[in-house]
Amino acid sequence: MNYCRSRGIIASGRGSAAGSVICYLLGITQADPVENGLLFERFLHTGKRAMPDIDIDIASSRRDEVFSWVEERFPNCAMVCNKITYYLPSAIQDLGRALGIPPHIRDNLTRSLGRDFRHLRPHKAQEAQIIFDEVLGEAPVKEVLLYLLTKMERGFVRQVAPHSGGWVLSKFPLSHYSPLERSTGGLRCLQFNKDDIERLGLMKLDLLGLRMLGVFERAREEIVKTENLWLDLTKLPEDDAVWETIQAGDTMTLFQLESPAQMQMSVNLKPENKQDLKDQVALVRPGPIQSDSVHPYVRRRKGVEEVTYPHESLESILKRSYGVLLYQEQVMAIAHHFAGFNWEAADTFRKKVSSFEDEHEIREELQRFTEGAKRTVNADASKAMEVFGLCASFRGYGFAESHAWAFGLHAYTSAWLRHYYPAEYLAGVMTEQPGMYSAGTIRQEARERDIGFGRLDINASSYRYTVEKTAYGKRLRPPLSAAKGVSVEVAKQLVLERLCRGPYLSLKDMFERIAIDRDVLEALDRAGAFDRLVDRRTGLYQVGVLAKQSQPGQGSLFSFDDVPSFPELSTMERLTWEYEL
Repeated sequence: MNYCRSRGIIASGRGSAAGSVICYLLGITQADPVENGLLFERFLHTGKRAMPDIDIDIASSRRDEVFSWVEERFPNCAMVCNKITYYLPSAIQDLGRALGIPPHIRDNLTRSLGRDFRHLRPHKAQEAQIIFDEVLGEAPVKEVLLYLLTKMERGFVRQVAPHSGGWVLSKFPLSHYSPLERSTGGLRCLQFNKDDIERLGLMKLDLLGLRMLGVFERAREEIVKTENLWLDLTKLPEDDAVWETIQAGDTMTLFQLESPAQMQMSVNLKPENKQDLKDQVALVRPGPIQSDSVHPYVRRRKGVEEVTYPHESLESILKRSYGVLLYQEQVMAIAHHFAGFNWEAADTFRKKVSSFEDEHEIREELQRFTEGAKRTVNADASKAMEVFGLCASFRGYGFAESHAWAFGLHAYTSAWLRHYYPAEYLAGVMTEQPGMYSAGTIRQEARERDIGFGRLDINASSYRYTVEKTAYGKRLRPPLSAAKGVSVEVAKQLVLERLCRGPYLSLKDMFERIAIDRDVLEALDRAGAFDRLVDRRTGLYQVGVLAKQSQPGQGSLFSFDDVPSFPELSTMERLTWEYEL
């Protein structure tokens, strides 16, 4: 974190580490765990055998910079792998190849599985019998394929791939534990996944890319240029005007709040503070949805439904979430305080009930839970089963409260920046593209906020979206890489050359100063990047002549004294070129 801060890289801890006051005081996390009542035992408890897990989000555009430093700073480090296991579609494809089933039939079979069956593990293939009958008919290979699928071991590994950001740091050479290999992206990797690392007692640190943090970086830089103001994004004030925009469902481009479901939730819930926002971020997730927590929470939050608890002993655990189960910490706390599990057993219980696939996998946990509830709070079997069912229905992806706090703070930061500095914020959004909406949709969002757009310009455009002040307000200038076929790397070369040796005086001047492919030059010309230097048809002619007469970046004795006269582009032709490019 100190390395990131020293280089202006925005980074923020999240996950269970946000429950640690030490992580908060060191500046790794931003939410005060004491003030917000976060459960420390989700992060670390006396019975925990694995190393505590710290996740750090880093601006995606600069994560490779941090990765390079980590490899240099910690010689004994490598990334954990992901073990990619089989689901029915991939198993059908691989076994189908071995059995000689033609590709078009394999593809037809996997497509026909649809949403109903494609999530099945191979050993449950018989549940999709109707699909096999429909596609393969009476072909003898059908029975062979089904037989082999049902015999596949659960969790059989198909391949390994680098983890999204899990680094193992070790005192000793990691080759002592596992062979090391390089991924296609050049990362040093172990052949163990995160569960293997946990069992070995090795230290894992998750360095994860988050595009929204890149947006914050871009916005902060643009604000410095336009307003000469440096913002400390960790100390933004609470602001009623910001809350009003969220309550109105005006959440497009906001972190974690821009989906249609979250827009509707913003209007229904009308969050008034960061506690509410944190809950809203966590509500629209598979865990709370499956445990039927969403609607009761909203109704109780609005005061139209009485707050009740499954058992009186659970009031202290569920009070802040209006009596509904919303967070992983609550599952742990229920196991500890209601069923009498120690923290180690409660943590194990949380993991099991959040990831089981078959009921028999948690049958033993149900018995222990029921017996423990009777012993601890004198709950009868039916009440204990009811509470257990509540925890088990939380299966799937649910947030830790400490994690929700971290994301809730990012959500508020994005709303605050968009409200007070919309041009700078949307410049960051269009550069980093963190969300679910297309560039065209975000352009329209910018126009709705009276933010205009400048034209592509070889002497004014950068390699990312920038903000310019005009007599009519602020506008966004698209980057050179906005033209189709122009990479960010090429755009950076063009901008660096311009900054070092001055503006480009003509297309010929640029051609002589820097090596650029003809296709890139033509794309820039047709997209209008040279409009202030030469008209587009003449520019295309010059590009063609230069490409034939000389090498880019090496100078040329050729002149354009005899350039023919070309008719001007019509408005429709210009729009067509710009639409294509």
